[in-house]
Amino acid sequence: GACASGGGLQAVRLLRSDDRSLWRSTHAVREASLRTADACIADAQQGEAGRGEAEAGGAEEGPQWRWLRNRRFNAATNAFIQVAGHSNLFERLCESVIIKQSSTPERAAYEGISATPLGPFVPRCLCACQRGEVQLLYIEDLTARYRRPCVMDVKVGTRTFLEADAASTRRRVDLALKMLAVDPAALSEEEAAAGVTKMEYMRWREVTSSSATLGWRIEGIRRARGGAAASHYPAPKLLREPEQLEQAVGWFCEGRPAVRRAFAARLAELRAALEASRWFATHELVSSSLLLLYDGDPHGAAPPGLWMIDFAKAAPLDGALVLTHRAPWQPGNCEDGYLTGVDSLLHLLSRPDPLAALSARQRGLAKWRGAGVMVRHQLSVRRAKQA
Repeated sequence: GACASGGGLQAVRLLRSDDRSLWRSTHAVREASLRTADACIADAQQGEAGRGEAEAGGAEEGPQWRWLRNRRFNAATNAFIQVAGHSNLFERLCESVIIKQSSTPERAAYEGISATPLGPFVPRCLCACQRGEVQLLYIEDLTARYRRPCVMDVKVGTRTFLEADAASTRRRVDLALKMLAVDPAALSEEEAAAGVTKMEYMRWREVTSSSATLGWRIEGIRRARGGAAASHYPAPKLLREPEQLEQAVGWFCEGRPAVRRAFAARLAELRAALEASRWFATHELVSSSLLLLYDGDPHGAAPPGLWMIDFAKAAPLDGALVLTHRAPWQPGNCEDGYLTGVDSLLHLLSRPDPLAALSARQRGLAKWRGAGVMVRHQLSVRRAKQA
């Protein structure tokens, strides 16, 4: 195995200097956490190096790696916050760092982006260890800076499948089960038994959400406030109409105009950086997400933030091909519609929040009216399928 880190193991890698001053003012325990992160990563590196030497000499792996490999996630004391994606790929190392089981393309994407002006728009990848074909990425936990993190995961792009998936004819029952979990009327019994191809599944995900029309969809929303348990927006993956998305985003921002403006400003900065980035122009980003975060505690000092995440399907282009990230996809042109989604999301965030002037009760009613629109849409699709 091999383990590498960028820029040393100093705690400053976890946060920008301006963020650190905010942390000191509101979270004194963070300093100890940062030191713990460095120690844990150093232990992991030492253990991985010992494991490599042990494998070369035919001996057993060292105790440090054995500790990391056998470490179990404690949901009660070390819970990390995730609103979408595969939860079995993550484990917490310490308060400020999570470990993601990933792949070589994602590791290469983090390494490539961090060396460009896009670096401030992605979480820091502090260390990467290779275990056979699996990459373990030690990534900054973006939620750690917030007292009560409110999170929205937005999948970006009009195309969320690889071009290689379009040519595959293998039918998979597991993908059919995923479809039925979202919409029980999506497939007939015969279709479910036969399975669906990856292309059919991904296209279904796009047309039943806003990906195909707007270039982005909401994968999950989690809102935390006060001492109450966190609440989740119902079935966000099926939101397709602009008014449904507006209601969901408004619910997420809780009618706080400053939060919405902060997201819009950050996304505008990201779009400018993307349009000027050579790395972005020469890579396709498929099934990548934007993570929007703010503090549900009104006294929290950390500002709202927006970051690019999920690069498992990022790939460099062959030859001199350059992408616009806005042109429609055709087989072979590798266009992914990433900027189409950014443009659309920025347009929504830049508009005044219609829920901001409503009372808490009125905002709650608006949320459930939006859910009712979604349910009626599902019923109409089901009736059409049955007919």
